[in-house]
Amino acid sequence: MKLAIFSACLLVSLLQATQALRCMQGLEFVSGNEKKQDEKAPEFTECGFAAATASAAQLALIKPGTISLPSTDYKCFHLRYEETKTNAATILKGCIYKNQDVCDGKFQSNSVHEAFCSQCSQDECNSAMRFAFDWKILGLTIFALVSYLMHVSAT
Repeated sequence: MKLAIFSACLLVSLLQATQALRCMQGLEFVSGNEKKQDEKAPEFTECGFAAATASAAQLALIKPGTISLPSTDYKCFHLRYEETKTNAATILKGCIYKNQDVCDGKFQSNSVHEAFCSQCSQDECNSAMRFAFDWKILGLTIFALVSYLMHVSAT
């Protein structure tokens, strides 16, 4: 039984590693410290040509220096920029081409400035839920391994 649990945890870990990259994709507007209620929240999407092209088009308007050639390798990004006078923020998340460098340095104009930027290449890494999910998988794997080793040493 413990071997079956260990095998199941290992299989889940392997399946997660072989799937296409998934990123949170979308645009959020925050006015001061309050999120706008009428905006559609970003959703998880599988990275591909369409998702990366959509994100690249949005980024080209904000950071024209990030334009790059399309590729078949992708990564996730999370960019937050704020209006200087009102502190209203725009949060942009999505898939981009791996050779694209969104976080190439802070940008600032008279009206907006970059507050936060990150890039990553693990599934769902541009959301807060990713951290919790990784710990659950790691915990299950360690539990299964310890159970298996206890079973082997007992026999």
